[in-house]
Amino acid sequence: MSEKNNNKETNTGSSKAKRIMAWIGIGIIGLWILATAVIAILPVPNKGRIFPFFMFGCIIFPIFLWIGMWIYGAVTGKKNVASYRTEEMEETLRQAEEIRQKMEEEETEETSRDETAQNEETSDE
Repeated sequence: MSEKNNNKETNTGSSKAKRIMAWIGIGIIGLWILATAVIAILPVPNKGRIFPFFMFGCIIFPIFLWIGMWIYGAVTGKKNVASYRTEEMEETLRQAEEIRQKMEEEETEETSRDETAQNEETSDE
């Protein structure tokens, strides 16, 4: 019973940390987008140099957050939002491989039948 409680507390602590990190990431992205909008609207000195940097950041920050989540999942072996292979995907890939193998077997059988038929025709002549 105590093991279950310890696991629950650990999971709650780690999920709380994940939620906090997610909110921090969302906050950074939101503030960055807000700053970009402010720079676009207000007359800021050197706007021509600063604005592209902020626009680039609006694209790069979410990508870096996704890469960070992906690396975390790859290192820990845990699946998360950034995991690109799910169980359904693995099952689909397995089924596709089975279908490919069946098609290759059928193709090999057809080729051998054609060769046999050709050999019979040449032997009849």
